[in-house]
Amino acid sequence: MDLSKFDVKKFWEENDFCWFNFDKKTRIPIHFWLDDHFLFELVGPFSTVDYYSDKSYRLQIHKKANDILEEELGRRFYSEEELDPPEPTRFEVVMGSKVVISEGGTPWLEQAIESLDEVKSFIEKMEKIDVKKVVTPELLKAKEDYENLTGKKLRWGHMTRGPATIATSLLGTTNLCTLLMDEPELMDEFFEILKEKLVEYIKNLRGYCEVEYNGIAINDDNCFLFSPKLYERYCAPILESLFKNFAPRKEDTRYQHSDSNMQHLIPILNELGVNSVNFGPEIHPATIRKLMPHALIYGQMPPFVLRNGSAEEIIEYVKRDMQVLKEDGNFIETPAGSVASGTPLENIKIYMWAVQEFGRI
Repeated sequence: MDLSKFDVKKFWEENDFCWFNFDKKTRIPIHFWLDDHFLFELVGPFSTVDYYSDKSYRLQIHKKANDILEEELGRRFYSEEELDPPEPTRFEVVMGSKVVISEGGTPWLEQAIESLDEVKSFIEKMEKIDVKKVVTPELLKAKEDYENLTGKKLRWGHMTRGPATIATSLLGTTNLCTLLMDEPELMDEFFEILKEKLVEYIKNLRGYCEVEYNGIAINDDNCFLFSPKLYERYCAPILESLFKNFAPRKEDTRYQHSDSNMQHLIPILNELGVNSVNFGPEIHPATIRKLMPHALIYGQMPPFVLRNGSAEEIIEYVKRDMQVLKEDGNFIETPAGSVASGTPLENIKIYMWAVQEFGRI
């Protein structure tokens, strides 16, 4: 392996071709994103409060990071658009959670209740919330201005967090686990209202967007907290409703991400028709393929191997993924989660090189 001869610009040119012409790809494409945690390690320390509240400050940070990333990896990963796309208030906040921003961290959702004594009254409040009020005249004006200035059409409601993760944000993780065991009928009521409000919320958002949707993406890291029995009772009906309303056609995408070890739920997700997945690093790609024979798999590089592993270890994991999944081609090499903060750029470049070397079709 001689990275000095690795042309990252040509790598991304071929990768883009393979991504956008998947049926004609010359190799398995790679897909990864660099989130805020990675950014803080790359060019920090800096004020995270200022980063999230000051647009000009955020652009300075992004430009500094992108200059480094373009030099080392051949691509600019962070937005440098002068105008941010307006976003509706997220569903969890509409339902009662609070966004907390503090120095040194990314935005965090604070649970809507403090004690179990509040659950019944909280459910009553949920039922009365009018999610249609999320789209205000001011938000619509901002949307119109953004689309006119950029020429881009917004796509609200194409992605949502899943029912398990939303429930932990609203009730708190410990409260939720206690309630699932001690108050099953109360949780039936909670998840039924959650289903109705979430579907109504997404329908409302999509109704204002002049774009064609081709399915829905669900991020549900905390689904691992549910046993198969509990998941079928509380969460599966919500996924069924989401797919019925927003991904009813065979060709529609039904994407599920969960970077936890939720292997015990994969058969249920397959039965629900999930057809595109990114699962946790503890799950072997052969297991995913066996349990989901027709799904498009994004995976299965463990983030901590990518961060802490040797070149040989990173390459061996890529070779493993290719040996298991390359033959059917319904596969995109991706971290099983995200790129962990502190991952050396050299390791990411080795990852890219290995995909180019061993992903040929």
